[in-house]
Amino acid sequence: MAKTVSIFFNNVNLQIYSLDEESGQIECVHLGEISTTIEINTPQGLGKTHIVHATICYDDRIYYGQEVFDRKKFNSPATFKYMKQYIGKKQYLPRIIGDQEISTYQAAADLLTNVIGRIHELYGKDQVAMIVFIVQPLNFSVFAATIEDFCLRIGLINYKIVDEAVCALLAYDLANQINQHLIYLNFGFTTFDLYLLKIVESSREPRLQSVIICSMHKNYGGADIDKVIQDYFSDKIHLTLRKAREIRVRLSLNPQYHETLDGVELSLSRSDLRKTLDGKGHGRELRVLLRDLFDLASGFGVSYENVEYVLGGGLSLPTFYYNDIMKKFFGTKLLSHKAHDAIPIGALRYLKKGGLQATIKANYAIRSRTAKGDGYRYDIIVPKGTPYPTQQGITSIVANGFFAGQLEVELDIFRMDHPESSSDREIVVDDAGRMQLEENLGEEQQSFINEARPEIIPLDPPALDNEQRLEITFDISLNCDLLITVKDLRRNQTIWKRKKSVRLE
Repeated sequence: MAKTVSIFFNNVNLQIYSLDEESGQIECVHLGEISTTIEINTPQGLGKTHIVHATICYDDRIYYGQEVFDRKKFNSPATFKYMKQYIGKKQYLPRIIGDQEISTYQAAADLLTNVIGRIHELYGKDQVAMIVFIVQPLNFSVFAATIEDFCLRIGLINYKIVDEAVCALLAYDLANQINQHLIYLNFGFTTFDLYLLKIVESSREPRLQSVIICSMHKNYGGADIDKVIQDYFSDKIHLTLRKAREIRVRLSLNPQYHETLDGVELSLSRSDLRKTLDGKGHGRELRVLLRDLFDLASGFGVSYENVEYVLGGGLSLPTFYYNDIMKKFFGTKLLSHKAHDAIPIGALRYLKKGGLQATIKANYAIRSRTAKGDGYRYDIIVPKGTPYPTQQGITSIVANGFFAGQLEVELDIFRMDHPESSSDREIVVDDAGRMQLEENLGEEQQSFINEARPEIIPLDPPALDNEQRLEITFDISLNCDLLITVKDLRRNQTIWKRKKSVRLE
């Protein structure tokens, strides 16, 4: 069964997810000895995910990912780490290892080659239909050029490149927020990235792209809390950073951590860790960074109120300390419940909609009463073959008040299908005396697709008799949802803006 695969190349690790095109099942991919499994805080509780450390060592043989840690080669001078960071800064950074010169670019390419080779071994090379590479919105062109060169070198042609913010948008089901001000917040193990941006459509690949207005970055992440936890217990026991990370994750789920380790009782409450971190100035630094972003944004005419959504990503964002600060600052704007896998899963959604622009498979219409009131008429709002997503409105209609005092308008949406073939055929003679075969096609079939949940538009104040009251505009989202914008003409006010309605086909 064909698979589509996403590879999120972080500064510290890679997250790899696959989608089975037949069943729709998504899985986090484990690539044998180079992968490691870590615990994560999810909305459902303590969970697990697989990562590949973005680390490679050229020693007696080449070691990849977790192998570097297992063989205790992390601090070897032949080990490359933070490759993505150097690529983003266009730093070549060659080293002489043995009898060859190796750069950060070469190390990153060798790591990705090994990862892709293992993916092909796992699923079968001919079964991997497409791979999407996820890169930072900042310096997108630099990363894209690097990946294109890499794919050319290994002969990989079935790939796409998309930025993290686009993936976050799709993961949080916000494809209707194209051209709106958004914040993409990525909290990783060692870095914190904050972007104020818009996501726009393009006629070229990638079809969705980020336009960055301003951004803030800091070398700060989950590793800093792990170090504080390690120091907290240093007078009792030496904790590995991996154990400290485990304690951090457990405190995100429960207010109290207690465990006996090597005969030593360890105890730490969430409130005590918060006080320790606050005392070291961690929270203050983050709040200053957030305020600085909006101070910078004000120079571009963007305020806090202009931003409707903050798209949260990164394995460290679910940490209670970070999440509490972000929630207090952003309130309901913050979306963080998918932070641990939003980026690689959003990339799979991009793949599903990628390639040739998808089109609608049937006509869709709005039903209304005829002028005499003794029947119905059906006005097409989405013609068959319409490419999507759309932005400027496929169709606009004006709804009149049907009677004085009317309090609402109901939108009844129908799928209109014409039979494509019929077994009922007959030979007919046309006006020129020629004989030809004709099919007796049935009447157009009408399916009432929102009968269970019709769209009800309130009228306040009530309508006047035959008043031209509502201007209704229809669009389609990237996820094929019908989006409805409604303007009250009497009040000159938009009361719905791209409201998600039924799913089209």
